[in-house]
Amino acid sequence: MAPLQSSLRQGAWHLLRGSVVGRALGFALNLWLSRSLGPAGLGLFSLVLTTSQTFELTARGGVDYGLSCALTGEGAKESAQTKGSLAGSAIQLVQLSTLGLALALWLWVIPLQGLLPSDLSLSRSALALALVGIASLESLGGLPWDLLIIAGATKLVALRQGLFSPLKLLLAAIGAALGGVAGALIGYGLMSGLQLVWLRQSCRQLWPWPHRWQPDWPEAWRLIRSGISLYGSNALAAMVFLPLLAGVAQAEGVSDVGFLRVGQLIVQVFTLLPGALTPLLFLRLRATTVESQRSENTELSLRLIWWLGLAALLGYLLIDKPLVQLFFGDSYLPSIQPTRLLVLMAVLDSVNQVLHTPLLASQRTRLFAIAQNSGAVLAALLGWWLIPTSGLQGFLAAKLCFSVVPVAIYLSEAWRRFIQPRMVIRLLLATAAVTPLCWLSDPNPQWSMLCAFGVAIILTIEGRPLLQLLPRR
Repeated sequence: MAPLQSSLRQGAWHLLRGSVVGRALGFALNLWLSRSLGPAGLGLFSLVLTTSQTFELTARGGVDYGLSCALTGEGAKESAQTKGSLAGSAIQLVQLSTLGLALALWLWVIPLQGLLPSDLSLSRSALALALVGIASLESLGGLPWDLLIIAGATKLVALRQGLFSPLKLLLAAIGAALGGVAGALIGYGLMSGLQLVWLRQSCRQLWPWPHRWQPDWPEAWRLIRSGISLYGSNALAAMVFLPLLAGVAQAEGVSDVGFLRVGQLIVQVFTLLPGALTPLLFLRLRATTVESQRSENTELSLRLIWWLGLAALLGYLLIDKPLVQLFFGDSYLPSIQPTRLLVLMAVLDSVNQVLHTPLLASQRTRLFAIAQNSGAVLAALLGWWLIPTSGLQGFLAAKLCFSVVPVAIYLSEAWRRFIQPRMVIRLLLATAAVTPLCWLSDPNPQWSMLCAFGVAIILTIEGRPLLQLLPRR
């Protein structure tokens, strides 16, 4: 167990360093993009990126989780030939699904006139071509990163955030300075293609897979069956929120999508630690056979990440307005209240990740599917009801619902296994106290100070034992 823990600790540092470097560079480059494009241009660029993320997730078909289960734990002992065959089947299945989804996306945007708003500054056909191209490249380049994580190549995985993401944004920013939104999309798409070439070469050096035009179907179905619950839940959520976001763009204009993009950029800081640690927690839990150890690892990770998220959120609320003015300019001041809510949702989503990781590690995907699908369905109903009349606020209400519902279900299921439930209760109270400060655009100052003071006291009580859990070299 000691070598495994050392390897996981080292891997966490590789991923964390890559994320820190990449997100710092990415934030700076996104500032350049936001000032070059303005709220409307940034909103259109963001709509393309969001679509490509949804496309990439949908094209996977659940094989990413199936591969993680098949090639970790006891599966790590499989021969290189078996691993290469499984990896090849997964890659080829994603290729086929990408082709089908590319056709569906084109039909949605052009014949059906969906997704994009009608008042575009660019040709709809040209924009659709860029959209389908970027979405396809990102889709084909998504699964290879999972292969690198499974293989333990954390130094290479760190390049995703530390090198390739900044390079995509750099080329997009240069393109935006030269040619507006069209230039930004060309630059981003070019770097996505170069990333895909590098990924294919790197993965083939790990596990060379057979040269064939279609997957080994028995292997492919095995991977799909393992991950179908996870895939269905994630795909449902993605397919719910993309039309809702398109509804905001069509009802209120793409500027509101640009304000959301500013919030998403700031949120990346708050997802830095969970994003680096959660894949390593999954592998650690897969290697742990004692249930009590799994519960203890999960609870400590939960409290640590929840505490860090709330502490960062409380600090952000004190400086958000001057921060937005300084980095983005006065034209982005309407993004302040949406950003507060998005940061709160990021904290809840991090809690969600930690709570459902042990379920996925033990392949208990039924509860995961129930929790995530319940949140997605309720969010869809709320969004379709509120967005036509409330616009961006309706979208944010739907997003908050999607974050809250799974956390409530997971906490209810895991409560009896908590070693120190009182500490979890305190974190729940702190989250409830900070929520009105995020939702209200102009809360009462005295009442706000009282809520913030209460949250600070809870975090002080919780903080000392938790900070000792942070990974060290």
